[in-house]
Amino acid sequence: MNIEPKNVFKYFEELSNIPRESGNEKEVSNFLKKLCEEKGYEVTQDESLNIIAKVPATPGYEDRKRVILQGHMDMVCEKGKDSDHDFLTDPIELIVDGDKLHANDTTLGADDGIGVAMSLALAEEEHGPMTIVVTVSEETDMHGAKNLEPKHLEGDYLINIDSEEEGILTVSSAGGKQFSGEFKAEMEDYSGEILNIHLHGLLGGHSGMEIANNKGNMIKIIFDLMGEVHGAKIVDVNCGTKQNAIPREGYVSIAGDEEELKVAIEKMLKKYESIDGNLEIEYDKDEFSGKVITEEATQKLVELIDELPTGPNTFLNEEEKVLESSSNLAIVRKNDDKVEILVSLRYASSKLSEEFGNVYANIAKKYGVEFEFTNPYPEWEYKKDSEFREIVKKLFIQLEGKEMTEEFTHGGLECGVFFEKNNNLDIVSIGPDITGAHTQKETLDIKSTERVYEHLKEVLKNI
Repeated sequence: MNIEPKNVFKYFEELSNIPRESGNEKEVSNFLKKLCEEKGYEVTQDESLNIIAKVPATPGYEDRKRVILQGHMDMVCEKGKDSDHDFLTDPIELIVDGDKLHANDTTLGADDGIGVAMSLALAEEEHGPMTIVVTVSEETDMHGAKNLEPKHLEGDYLINIDSEEEGILTVSSAGGKQFSGEFKAEMEDYSGEILNIHLHGLLGGHSGMEIANNKGNMIKIIFDLMGEVHGAKIVDVNCGTKQNAIPREGYVSIAGDEEELKVAIEKMLKKYESIDGNLEIEYDKDEFSGKVITEEATQKLVELIDELPTGPNTFLNEEEKVLESSSNLAIVRKNDDKVEILVSLRYASSKLSEEFGNVYANIAKKYGVEFEFTNPYPEWEYKKDSEFREIVKKLFIQLEGKEMTEEFTHGGLECGVFFEKNNNLDIVSIGPDITGAHTQKETLDIKSTERVYEHLKEVLKNI
């Protein structure tokens, strides 16, 4: 790609050629290790496959404070319903469209490939002592950050390059955990016609960044639809792919009355016509012989899903949609006689963790759902006095002629994990404009990337 900054996009293109879904990072980790070794950096690849590269200061900058540049190598893998892309083997097909960069009906991986690419390019600019930290599985459970040894975070300042809006200085982030439930369904034999219902057309989005933006949740719509088909028995259901992506398409197969389904579909299309996207519901018929969820258990499941909260919960500032807590009903899928349910919970303060979690625990107990809370990660609390934050803001004004805006993000960042390991770190998070993260519409602004890169160059030179 012949676009500026060339070094940044050269590295981004190389990363895009390597499949790197969360949990499948060995190849990209090995690539980063080899690359950094060839550059002469002191490289560690730990047991989790995190990469830590110590980069010596450029001549004349040896007395500066050590800066840690940090990003994550994994990406969320989502694609359009007509895409045949294989995220285990295929490179991301990059498309330059004017000043925008996107992929061919898949996620782009700018979250956070562009942060990693910037870090590698910045290591070749002027700077003091530097450490590059690239973690694994940020998008799922942050186990890369959690398992990183504290010795790798020795330094004064940390720049997390994983924010998605230029001019915004992220200064704190939400904590969170996952609710994993299992509904054991009563089954019965069935032989006859079934209705296979396919729902799509919603836009989805990042469950931290876009949960308050009128995003429809396809799981809720599926079970709302089921509640309108009296006597329905679920044969199969599968909706949602990632805990941090708002479900945008799904499938449910039922034994039920076709005429009632037609009426229910029209009702759903009207009920949800104002949500983000363009809801489409189609069905076909098939013959089936085997086990189905009983009518009573189907109705119980409909009531359970109806009670589970999803979307915004509480606001720090409701007028500006600054969230304090939220949840994303992310995945529901049938597995034999069990229905698995996964919800991602986010909150601005740890005191909300138990309070919000109890809401789900009580509903689960009411419906006999076996459950556990997993993969907790800490919030990153706002630091009142930050020397580094002031440096970053001052240089932005000099370059852009306007002030940066300090913001709390409802997305989960690894900064909270890092601060727990070294509470002397002065941390900021920054990044270029990225829209549609965690969807096949993900788009990176090229000019914004160039401006953010120039800003970071100045920060490294002026510490």
